[in-house]
Formats: sequence, structure tokens, C-alpha cells
Amino acid sequence: MKINLFHYSLYDFANSAFVTIIITFIFSNYFVSSIVQNNVDGQAYWGWTISISGFLVAMSGPFLGAIADKKNINSFILKISTLACIIFTILLWFSKPETKYIFFTLFIICIANYFYELSSIFYNSILINTSNKKKLGFASGISFALGYFGGVIALLITINFIIQSDYLKNFGESINYRASVIFVALWFLIFSLPLLNSIKIEKKNKKKESLNLRKLLWNQGLTKISKFLLARLLYGDGLNTIFVMGGIFAVSIFQLNLKELLFMSILMNMAAVIGAWLGGYFNDHFNCKNTILVSLVFLILFLILIILTKTKLYFFIFAALLGFFIGPIQSASRVMISRIIGREDQNKAFGLFATSGKLTSFLGPALVGSATLIFESQRIGFSTVLLLLISGLIILYKTDGLK
Repeated sequence: MKINLFHYSLYDFANSAFVTIIITFIFSNYFVSSIVQNNVDGQAYWGWTISISGFLVAMSGPFLGAIADKKNINSFILKISTLACIIFTILLWFSKPETKYIFFTLFIICIANYFYELSSIFYNSILINTSNKKKLGFASGISFALGYFGGVIALLITINFIIQSDYLKNFGESINYRASVIFVALWFLIFSLPLLNSIKIEKKNKKKESLNLRKLLWNQGLTKISKFLLARLLYGDGLNTIFVMGGIFAVSIFQLNLKELLFMSILMNMAAVIGAWLGGYFNDHFNCKNTILVSLVFLILFLILIILTKTKLYFFIFAALLGFFIGPIQSASRVMISRIIGREDQNKAFGLFATSGKLTSFLGPALVGSATLIFESQRIGFSTVLLLLISGLIILYKTDGLK
């Protein structure tokens, strides 16, 4: 099944709005301030809910992937999970600014995020159909770049034309935030349609035997994919912690206001656009392993500089450079799985890939929080992210057979 690269990349452009607007910036803040009406409790409820949905994905992803490989229904699951995410996003319109809507909102968010993460598994698994293996780096880089760009554009539209709309405010301030979920749902639907309409169920190639999950991970010892997934679990937790705790660190240490925080997000995302695009070129010419290793080295360097710097200007510069190297790591990690696993095992492999990204996602934030409390220093606390990144780098470096 050959897939048009532009249609594939548009899906990244489409689903980025969900993460950027619903999970990270707009609706999450509305939930904390207007529905829970308590910053501490709201942040805790939101974090627990996202963790629960991530855990559900980690537990079900590999098995659904194995079923999809066996029955060849990956395109069906991708379509269903995408539409389910869109439908549950629309239901957030009914989350009114009252505490009695706390459980309703958390339930809908948990289900919507679960289907978003599930759709990502089966979306990633069809990357191999966009190009030949020698050019997968370019394909992954372009789609990631378009995804980062889509998140920025969707965020700017939401803030300028929905959240700050004087017309909508006439119907109540909460309408602005609730209307943003309708925008996200429409954005996701419209830009995902080209891919969803073009993919179809393909007859299974019976000549090749599919590996079961055990053989994929263990063959007289840990397989190279097991070692890669372990490395990715560690540096992926490091990246996740930067995303989750970075905003809090930036606001507390450098006293960023809301506009500066949004500027930082846009700056890092635009740098990631360039990084993902260039990283795709290096993927294809210098292989995935080297791309990830080099990017991790520079990521660690600029993270150290961010922790040590005292001025806001240098912070913005180093944050942009941090974003630049995050793009290639995420893009190359996806390509690595596509290249080392046969076509008949892509879904179960990306199910495991999702598990490695979700199973211990609590670890980084817990390390940062604990170290901050023990040493009474946010800089020291945030520096524990380096332990995860360096550990992942070492394991990846020592794993042979990866390209």
C-alpha cells in the first residue's frame, strides 16, 4: 500500500492541534482555573488523568498492534481511533465552568487522549509505506516538521481569533475556551481526511511469517529492538520531563509572563520544525543511530547551559537550540523502528514503541520533584533530567546492529 507523503504529513499537521491546545496550553488551563477553580488540585487531577490514559495505551498498544498485524486491520483502527478522538474532543464543549463538571471533563479527556495516543501508534506504523527505507528519514522529518508547524499555527489562531474574541465573550468568558475544542475537532478532521480517505485494507502477504511479541523482544538474550526501546524509554522520559516541567522551570526561574511563555513555546516549535527537516536529511545519509546520538549530545549540552544561565536572553537562545535538537530525536526514533522491523510486524513494533514512551513517563517528573524538594533548588531538581538523557545515550551507543 503506497501512501502519498503529503497526505501522511498532513495528519501530523492535523493531530498536533489536539496536544497543543487541549492537552498543553488552552483547555488544560481552563480546566484548572475555571472548572476545578484551584490551581494545585487542578494540576494534580490533570496530570493523573493524562498518566492514566498513557498507562492504558502502554498496556493495550502492543496487543492491539499484534492483532492489527495478524488481521491486517491497521487502517481500520487508525480511522476509528482518529474519529473517536475527534468525537470525544467535541464533547468537551459541555464542560462548563463549574466544579460539578470535574469528573465529566476528566473522563472525556482520558478517553480522548487514549484514542489520540492509539491513533499515533497506527499512524507511525504506516510510515514505511510513504517511501523506500533509504528515504524514510526525509519522510519522517517532513511530517514531524509539518506537525510542529501545525501546532504553532493552530495555537496562534485559537488565541487571536477564539480566546481573545470580544464577540464570543458576549456569551460568557467560558464560551471562548469551550469553542476552542470545536475548532480543534474541525482542524483534526479536515486535515486528517486526505490520509484517512487514501488508506485501505490490503491483503496480507502470507509468504512472510510474523514474529510474536516474545521473539521480537527476546531471542537467546535481549534483541536489538529491546535495547533500543530501553534506551528510548530513558531519553524519551527525559524529553517528556522537559515538556512537562520545562514551563514551570522557565516561569519560576526566569519569571516569564504568559506572553513570554507562549513566545518560548512558539520559538522552540519553530526551531523543532527546522531541526526535524534537517534531521531527516541526516537520517538518510548518516543513519538513525548517529542522528539520535549527536542530537542527544547537543541536547544535553544546551540543557546544561539552560540550567546554569542567569539571563532571560540566553535562556531563550538555548531553549531554541534545545528545540532544534528535539525534532531530529523524535523523528529518527520513529524511523529506527520502521527500518529494523519487517513490514509484517510494524504495528506490534510501534505498539511496543508507544509502551516505551508511556510506561515510565512518571519517572522524570518524580525525579525532578523529589530532587527539588531535597535540595530546595529548582536548578538542581531540573538537572536530574540529564541522568535520563545520558543513560539513554549510553545504552543506545553500546547497542550494535542499529542503523
